[in-house]
Amino acid sequence: MSVLSEKLSYFVEQRGRNMAELAKRCGIERSTLYQYLRGRRPLQNRGQLEAVMSELHLTPDERAEVWEAYEITRIGVRNYNRRCKVREILDSLLTVEEGALPRQPAEPEEAPGEPAGPGLLRGELEVNRVVNQVVRKAAAQGETLKLLAQPDYSLLMESLLLAEGPAQARVIHIICLEADSGQDGCRNLENVRRILRYGVGIRRYEPRYYYGKAMEHYGVMNVMPYLIVTPHCAIQIASDRKAAIFHEDREVVAYLGEAFDKMYQQSRPLMTSMDGFGGRQVQWAMEYVKSADFSRAIEMCSGLCSIQFWDEGLIRKYMNPQAPGYASMIEEYIAYTAALYQAKKQGQVTVLMNGAFVEAFLQTGVFREYPAVFFAKPVSPADRRELIRRILQAVEEGWYHIRMVPAEEFSLGYRWEVLIHQGKNLMLQYSSQNYFRVFQFEETDILDAMYDFLESLSVKETVLDDSQSAALLRQWVEKYLA
Repeated sequence: MSVLSEKLSYFVEQRGRNMAELAKRCGIERSTLYQYLRGRRPLQNRGQLEAVMSELHLTPDERAEVWEAYEITRIGVRNYNRRCKVREILDSLLTVEEGALPRQPAEPEEAPGEPAGPGLLRGELEVNRVVNQVVRKAAAQGETLKLLAQPDYSLLMESLLLAEGPAQARVIHIICLEADSGQDGCRNLENVRRILRYGVGIRRYEPRYYYGKAMEHYGVMNVMPYLIVTPHCAIQIASDRKAAIFHEDREVVAYLGEAFDKMYQQSRPLMTSMDGFGGRQVQWAMEYVKSADFSRAIEMCSGLCSIQFWDEGLIRKYMNPQAPGYASMIEEYIAYTAALYQAKKQGQVTVLMNGAFVEAFLQTGVFREYPAVFFAKPVSPADRRELIRRILQAVEEGWYHIRMVPAEEFSLGYRWEVLIHQGKNLMLQYSSQNYFRVFQFEETDILDAMYDFLESLSVKETVLDDSQSAALLRQWVEKYLA
């Protein structure tokens, strides 16, 4: 029996319903319903499933259980788990963005204390204390921290997030990914969820990966598998994180640093990031557009995703002269938007939009998904109409596809955007008050999971297709911009 058959059979028996009567009231042949409940025939008709649930008078929680069973039966438990994990990743981005509070001026902190001295550390508390001191000291001095640890080492990673220091402080982090992503298909994705959090909080963060079995590397059969190396000291930590060896001898620290560097050469970049604003970002974006393949691209955009439809007139009219690097940036943005338009026009681009966010823009003319300093003023009603006209024209030409997603199913806040090229590249862009940060992934397992999730969302019954989305845009234009 399938997961769905078992779930429906349970509720039918719990309610004490007669099979013949239930089939009649649902408008389903008795033999067909019997086959559904015994798992001899897949129930793929959502209307029939809805009828059965209605007749059984299921509670909202019970209905959610049945729909979950339906999805698991339809796509398999592994794919279902992976889609849930991708949604969790996107949902967790909200936590990072909304939880980021501006730092208030505070009294100078005392310099982090020094560890008692080299040697064996016993006890979880003592290990954690020394790890925190080493991390804070390295960050305060702008040094490079080298880490061999999994992202779920929360104490270590949270210490890095909270540590303050000069901009040149750098974290190189090597982690283990599994070729099959674990039994449930989600182990690598869970690592990515954590890595993205650290990427926002740590300015110069360089995560890398190798394929292996994390339980074999960090399990009880390995002695001191965790490693932290700074220019002045090193810590080897036991698998249970309750004992460690602290090194200050120069030769030992140098040896462990060289061992880490050899691992670095055997690893690959997991996530790269570009942090900046204006000219520097546009130069990077121009190089990206030249090499990007938009033949099968999906974007999940918190706003209208209209940048490729901007021309020189609109850019000069609305870009803020007070923005950092305005003089050089404006010419580069003009060239970039033109190149992006031509690149996308040669491919097939699907854009998932939050209908509520788009409607808010048409009402106000404010692009909330950009840094506050980017635009000098809201877009006028006439220019809003022109942007919508260009978008609808691209839809009619057949290379641009828009999907309006209900707000409750849209996982991103205003500050995040996602762009994926199937099998090639994944980008997530984060905007703050005065800068952008772009994160890139190229690891195959991560790309496959993200593309599958976005593609499945784009064809979901609750998501509007091209014609429906275009009709809704026209309706809003008449309502707010007539």
